[in-house]
Amino acid sequence: MDEKKQKKIASSIVLQARDECRKKKINPYIAIGAFLDEIIRELSTNNTDSKIAQFLESVAGKVKLGIYRKKK
Repeated sequence: MDEKKQKKIASSIVLQARDECRKKKINPYIAIGAFLDEIIRELSTNNTDSKIAQFLESVAGKVKLGIYRKKK
């Protein structure tokens, strides 16, 4: 399965989980923290701490640039 298809499926799964957290009134910061904790644990089985940190810094850079903010 190509990367684009995998991203589409993964996004669908994450959106379902997000909706479930909203229904249960879980704070979004707690939900994302729990998600990141689990993903980082999984990544750490096959990657160095430095590689994982570099990936997270890349995501943080995109957040700072406003890439994830909806366009008006």
